[in-house]
Amino acid sequence: MQRLARYSGQVLTGHLAQRMRYARLIVLLFALLGLLLPACVQAAAARRHGVVIQVSNDDPESWDFTLTNIRYIQKQLGNHQMPIEVVAFGPGVYMLARDSEVRTDLHKAMEQGVRFVAGETSMRARGLSPKNMYPGIRFVPLGIAEIIRRQRAGWSYLKP
Repeated sequence: MQRLARYSGQVLTGHLAQRMRYARLIVLLFALLGLLLPACVQAAAARRHGVVIQVSNDDPESWDFTLTNIRYIQKQLGNHQMPIEVVAFGPGVYMLARDSEVRTDLHKAMEQGVRFVAGETSMRARGLSPKNMYPGIRFVPLGIAEIIRRQRAGWSYLKP
């Protein structure tokens, strides 16, 4: 004997009843997907997005301006709401050296989660090696390439 199901007052048999169950299940799955997908996309975008800041000069006032801007960003958006990375290349790598005039400010910014990156090509051109640099600095082969990678990943780019 075939299984019977009722749908809108009609009696459905066998395959038709099974198809109706599948149709309801598909509608339910699409409804759940519609509810969850926007939240997943937003969470993924928030994880990827950060701010990359270029500093390519060794002027202490310019570095002070950059570090002040970072403090304002963190105050406005929350310290750990988005990653902040300062990429130094050209003469800017001097300011990431152990004996830099801004080393105290670098330390404070690092404590707040800011990452500092030095371009190795610029370091070599200026006779610097990793042992000359402030502890905790990350190194990349080419500073400008790091900025491009971050921009491709959806990060905002700043050059104070």
